[in-house]
Amino acid sequence: MGMGTILALVISGLGVIYTIFRDNTKDTNDLLSRVSDLETTIAVQDSNITRLSDEQDKMKETLRNLEIQIHELDIKLERIITILEQSKQ
Repeated sequence: MGMGTILALVISGLGVIYTIFRDNTKDTNDLLSRVSDLETTIAVQDSNITRLSDEQDKMKETLRNLEIQIHELDIKLERIITILEQSKQ
């Protein structure tokens, strides 16, 4: 083998190694970018879930208050109806 052949093999080998390294680096950067996007999305979703949970708790409390008010109105209406029936007789 001549010196030119060995030099050509070494340069070709270095070219292949550089191509593999470059492709892996590009893949790694793409994967890191995707993971970062997913982490951001998860953080936003967690925040939304927490906010919705808080709003749901507030709505449950409001519903309980409305049920209590409706029950009180029902009692008052029954009293009024009872008074009207007594006055009618």
